[in-house]
Amino acid sequence: MPLSLINSSHHIVLIAHTNPDADSLGSACAFYSYLIRFQKKVTLFCVSKEINPNLGFLPWFEKLTDRFPDDADCMISFDCGSYGRLGIEKEIPLINIDHHVSNDFYGTLNIINTDAISTTEVVYDFFVTNDIKINGKMALSLYAGLLDDSRCFSDPECSLKTFDLAHALIKSGADHSRCVEWLYQRRSLASIRVRSVLLKEMKLLADGRLAVFEVPLSLLEETGAIISECKKVLDEALGIRSVHASIIFFEHPLGGLKVSLRSNGTLDASRIMGLFGGGGHVKRAGTRLKQKNYSELVENIMSVITKEFV
Repeated sequence: MPLSLINSSHHIVLIAHTNPDADSLGSACAFYSYLIRFQKKVTLFCVSKEINPNLGFLPWFEKLTDRFPDDADCMISFDCGSYGRLGIEKEIPLINIDHHVSNDFYGTLNIINTDAISTTEVVYDFFVTNDIKINGKMALSLYAGLLDDSRCFSDPECSLKTFDLAHALIKSGADHSRCVEWLYQRRSLASIRVRSVLLKEMKLLADGRLAVFEVPLSLLEETGAIISECKKVLDEALGIRSVHASIIFFEHPLGGLKVSLRSNGTLDASRIMGLFGGGGHVKRAGTRLKQKNYSELVENIMSVITKEFV
């Protein structure tokens, strides 16, 4: 059924979610390589104007645009649990490809595998099932998402299938060293500056079990950092012996806030963020709240989370 819709479409838009990571954009880039074989009109789209420069090694990165084409007749979203994170309102068929437990099944067609460690694994299985040959660019794109969502293969959810998939992608042309370099070793001066400020200002609550970070607009302006560069402190905080969860609040320029929550499994991050209209994974989740009262929103979320530690 998905292939029928793809084959009958003339202009397909591949959508990465807002502030995309390697899993979302890598999945979209792999599909871009696949679709251009058939001389279809394809647009690689993300509504975010600022994209993490560490994703610049992905094939077709330079094709990414924040302008949605008027003549599109099909959309495919990648790694996005809810329609709202696409940042668009379009009345055309949508194929929803994802691995989040919290996915809303918002697509015309939904390809969801919650057992997959990454959306790139779901895309890989789609390619294999449909006898689609995976070339070097596709392999690199898929491997980047696998590496990022498995946290460089350190996530406890890594299985034999995870490493079998990594092996298959490397055989198909993925460059492990290149992915590691771009995703984990390259840093901007802005990211180092913002990291030092955030770690200095970090609050430890609930007897040291919860790490809290706040990012006002002024901090992003002063350091030049972007949201994705700030989020790295969440995993660093989880490395502290006492910490079971870490949360970061971003003041949004249009009012309200964006929230990202990490957990070592003690808390169900997806369930908690789901209470505020968000979602994600048990260990990684987030939400975007558009109400104007930033302080009140932070207080409400913190009230819910701290009760989890009582």
